[in-house]
Amino acid sequence: MQFSIGVILLASSSLAMWFALPRDGEVRRFLRNDQVQGYYAVAVIGGLVMGLLYTVLGLVSLFS
Repeated sequence: MQFSIGVILLASSSLAMWFALPRDGEVRRFLRNDQVQGYYAVAVIGGLVMGLLYTVLGLVSLFS
């Protein structure tokens, strides 16, 4: 179960990071506020870290 949650978190965080990339040299409309950019970055990085952690814990429990 932890492995599945970890993979889902990694995939969704990676997709969120890709979605936030600038298009045609302009920042996305929802990220024009500096405060929103900070919260978005923290949420994406937190999702990546938690996804990596859950994936590793799931693999360890799977092989032990």
